[in-house]
Amino acid sequence: MTYNEKYIELKASGSLPSPKGTAMKLIELCQQSNVALPEIIHAMQADPGLVGRVLKMANSPVYGRLRPVVSLSPDVLMTIGIQSLRQVVLAFSLVSAHRSGQAQGFDYQGFWSRSIAIGVASELLGAEVRVAPPIEMFTCGLLSQIGKLALAAIHREEYGKVLAEAGGDPDRVLTLEEERFGLNHAEISAAMMADWGIPKFFNEAVLYQELPGMAGFSDTSRRVRLIWCFHLAWRLADLCFAGDKDRSAVMDKLFPIARKLDLDAEMLISLVNQMIIEWKEWSALLEIQVPDVAAFPDAQQDAQFRSDMDNMVVTSEFKVNLESEAHAPMDILIVDNDPVAVELLKTILVTAGHQVHTASGGRDALRMVLEHQPQIMITDWMMPGFDGLQLVRTLRETEIGRYLYIMVLTALSDKEKMVEALNAGADDYLVKPIDRAELLAHLKAGMRIVSVQREVIKECDLLRRNALQLTIANQRAEEAALTDALTGLYNRRYAMDRLAREWVASERNRRPLSILLVDIDHFKRVNDNYGHNIGDIALKRLAEMLSEHSRRPDIACRIGGEEFIILVPETALPGAIRQAERLREAFEGKPINVEGIDLPLTVSVGVAQKCAGMASPEELLKIADEALYQAKREGRNRVIAAPAQ
Repeated sequence: MTYNEKYIELKASGSLPSPKGTAMKLIELCQQSNVALPEIIHAMQADPGLVGRVLKMANSPVYGRLRPVVSLSPDVLMTIGIQSLRQVVLAFSLVSAHRSGQAQGFDYQGFWSRSIAIGVASELLGAEVRVAPPIEMFTCGLLSQIGKLALAAIHREEYGKVLAEAGGDPDRVLTLEEERFGLNHAEISAAMMADWGIPKFFNEAVLYQELPGMAGFSDTSRRVRLIWCFHLAWRLADLCFAGDKDRSAVMDKLFPIARKLDLDAEMLISLVNQMIIEWKEWSALLEIQVPDVAAFPDAQQDAQFRSDMDNMVVTSEFKVNLESEAHAPMDILIVDNDPVAVELLKTILVTAGHQVHTASGGRDALRMVLEHQPQIMITDWMMPGFDGLQLVRTLRETEIGRYLYIMVLTALSDKEKMVEALNAGADDYLVKPIDRAELLAHLKAGMRIVSVQREVIKECDLLRRNALQLTIANQRAEEAALTDALTGLYNRRYAMDRLAREWVASERNRRPLSILLVDIDHFKRVNDNYGHNIGDIALKRLAEMLSEHSRRPDIACRIGGEEFIILVPETALPGAIRQAERLREAFEGKPINVEGIDLPLTVSVGVAQKCAGMASPEELLKIADEALYQAKREGRNRVIAAPAQ
């Protein structure tokens, strides 16, 4: 049975992940050639969660917006692009529909957490390397492991066993998948993405994401750089799940891959830190749980990173000769409905060392530009239906076509036609019949312009990296100002500010709001009997337990020595009492072990709910504090709730 037949058999099962509801309607709308942008916006507004995610995408740092976008508009959709929007909607709908499932031994949250990390890393690499639009890099990176989800959906009992048997070895996973199911997850991912209309350019990269050396394409081709981008993104995701002791070793393995994409140590570390920030933000927005991961040190502060990169040996297979970049082979698309003219041009260009693709008309050329992302396009003017100038104008309105170098060929030699072609957006103009020497001379000039564009883009990227580094530094400073240095929880300042915001949200949405005040019973005895060092370690462990036993929407903060507050939004008093009891029981049943010392600590909890008669957050805090005081007065290790008024 062939690869295609095996995939068709899988597809026939009806169990493959697929978009539904509002997402399906939007995808169908985006496929219509004459759809109006307000119609797409109206359809999106049926899903407020999707609107929020698309707005986050539109506010991505890769766009360099001076002020954030706060609502959908035709301008926002034009910036993203209809093709990119379709992919974004597809990806987000799959995340929403498959956060959990019935496959035994398959970690759905872990799968999506890693996929989001790959997507964010792909987007940032797309902005750095300029091999494809960043938004499409994000969605294709997010979907690049979708074959695993498909196998889990079809083989609910067996696939978890395959992953367990592989023991975390990616090569072993692929091998076992082929042995048990006839296809591996990379093949299924590429096939599903092709089914969803994602360009072949991306599907190939996903197919070889984990084994880039198997691609067999020209080492200097754009396709190979895209494959290495997705491979590096896949490997960068490992950093989000590596233990503190392993992260440096994981990072060291990434440097040689980064050099293949012309990324130095400083660029890579900046990218990693931005990835971690955006990964956490996207995961929260998509309601996916993630582990707590710290940023890497700045490259300027870690000379070893620079030394490692400077001493790194890069194989000649991937070494880039920057001095001859203007003479490097180009990806060129020929567009002409005359097969004889196409063959003549192709022979000249291939003989000169370039990689050539061909299209027989304007609409075919648009598809080829999406799939192969050429650097130069040579198009005939006079073609039936969709002619050369229509093609040029259409491309200049898109992000992909904006930087494409375009040469127009025609048998018309008058000056007015040349001016018309250049005004339409062409970069150069050649009159038929084509002379080989003249064509190559014009092409050489075009290659110089492409090379200069690359240098300009690199300069812009440098400015953007500096801006990102400044953003990261500001975010770190802001986090430090709002974080308790000992426990890593939010501090009192953040707690009071967040309580005020939750109060306003509760008033506006008419939703309940409760708080828990938690005090560690007799904690002073720990400091008196064992010293403050043991006490500090115990507080860290206690803070970890508070976080572990809090629900995802809850916000735990340290507001005093051994006193904590937990904000419990959209929860009425009975639910808050149950949450407080769970916390109390967790502490009561599990002594804290510090340096070999078992500390049987308990907690007292005061619970209060915002009620109609309360005038301010301070009043809610005061009532919860009174309930906590009563719990301590009645013997500690108990929960007391202030009566709802």
